[in-house]
Amino acid sequence: MDTQQIVASARNWADYHAQVQAQRTLVRLEAERALADLKAALLPVSLGGEVAWRVLPLGPDDVAALRAVSRAVTMAPIGEDVRETIAQLEDAVPEALADLDAVAGARRMLAGAAAKEAAADAVEFLTEYVEWGAAEGLVGTLQRLAPGPEPDGIAVTDALAARVGLAAVWRSLGTAELVAAPAVVGTSSAAGDVAALRAAIAAKAPTHLAVFSVAPRVADGLLAVLQA
Repeated sequence: MDTQQIVASARNWADYHAQVQAQRTLVRLEAERALADLKAALLPVSLGGEVAWRVLPLGPDDVAALRAVSRAVTMAPIGEDVRETIAQLEDAVPEALADLDAVAGARRMLAGAAAKEAAADAVEFLTEYVEWGAAEGLVGTLQRLAPGPEPDGIAVTDALAARVGLAAVWRSLGTAELVAAPAVVGTSSAAGDVAALRAAIAAKAPTHLAVFSVAPRVADGLLAVLQA
């Protein structure tokens, strides 16, 4: 492989790495926005003066948000071994390419000895790096890190499953359970937050409730309160 091919490979890898990182950042931001919207819809229900449950009514309109979260959750992780493999694409490789660009074409006539020496060092470094990257399958690593499309088949019933993971994301809220939303809620006098949840269920007509319970409470207890 001649110097021109080596430089082209290094430049392509650095550009591809930057694109993959930008895509991953966008996916994370979209997931964070989706989680913020979902969390804003959580409704607390108190019992004995303390919050016993936090409830997220879920219906078809929430599937897009669940997909966004799932896309981030299912991205390939960047472990320490992978981080070490791609680390030089973030700094050393771009710096070496910049040193070469500084003496490229007509600029070489004006470049000083220090710039030409830096360019020679850059060629040596990039040659070793490209040989190493080819042997290590660097392109394949970058391809695995690239986010996939929005996952198919995500439904409301996946909200607490590993491929969406609200139970893990909000584990601090307590034990998570997904239950079918009651078709009918009670009409007895209740505290304001129970009334608010009943109103939300009536307005949204969700198919399911994601219920986060503080021990020793469980979702069945919430349903009993709602239907009283």
